[in-house]
Amino acid sequence: MAYRHVIWDWNGTLLDDAWLCLEVMNGLMDRRAMQPVTAEFYQREFGFPVIDYYRKLGFDLERDPFDRISHEFIGAYNRRRLECQLFPQVRATVEAVHTRGLGQVILSAHEQRTLAELVGLLGLSAYFSQLIGLDNIYAASKAANGRAHMASLPHAPHEVLLVGDTTHDYEVACEIGADCVLLEGGHQSRARLEACGVPVLGSHAEVLELLG
Repeated sequence: MAYRHVIWDWNGTLLDDAWLCLEVMNGLMDRRAMQPVTAEFYQREFGFPVIDYYRKLGFDLERDPFDRISHEFIGAYNRRRLECQLFPQVRATVEAVHTRGLGQVILSAHEQRTLAELVGLLGLSAYFSQLIGLDNIYAASKAANGRAHMASLPHAPHEVLLVGDTTHDYEVACEIGADCVLLEGGHQSRARLEACGVPVLGSHAEVLELLG
């Protein structure tokens, strides 16, 4: 397949941070005398918009508003954000894609300022023409940003590959017309990813193989 442009998700695709999200959320729940959840539950139930996941966890959003919980979560996550690392093959993969002359961007539900900071600190900024995050912390959807980016490209939809780790990434790819592959080991289980009907890869090196 003659892909000319790669759209990468960030959290759980390039950045290994699902473990931190689980720890932070369990901390929030512990402070509310709620039962913690396992990594298996997290990967089975987490999704977008995250407000729906909060409801599944049992938060009473009338008594404990989503806005308050979101700020508490992001504050705790950001205090520990530098503990997160890239997945092992990420640096070599994005460098190889760049060397091949393909365009690359990051399309994320992460807040824009923090996204740019983390990408820079981890030494990846030079490989991406754009870092496209949200202008808020609520992680509702990145579909609108995806549509705008796709409209800005000189490529046909079949020349664009979106790489993510969640069913939402698949939904965004469908909405913008891009091809999609999903990586296991992020924020959702392999079973959920396979239900999308697109290739589910076990490593970033397999992305390179797909690109040819």
